[in-house]
Amino acid sequence: MIIRTVLVKLKDEWANDAERVALANVGQAALAAIPGVKSAQGLIPADDAAEASWDLMYQVHFANLDDVETYRVHPDHISFLDTHLNPKAEVKKVWNWSA
Repeated sequence: MIIRTVLVKLKDEWANDAERVALANVGQAALAAIPGVKSAQGLIPADDAAEASWDLMYQVHFANLDDVETYRVHPDHISFLDTHLNPKAEVKKVWNWSA
């Protein structure tokens, strides 16, 4: 299994509780529906230390790295990025982990 972890720091005007929750929810729904995704979570910081560094985390689970590449270029993924995340994100960090 591959777990793709995405950490997001939002631009100051978007870094608030309501926007974090909204982006976590819309991202989770959009990403989970993409072919090859076994599950997806949109998460918000649970404590002040996490919130000081990051505003959102997405964890997306796949069977293998080929599914990650299919997801990465899928039109629904690109649409989520272009419409929701990229306009509001200051920094994004992405890693793939093997479980």
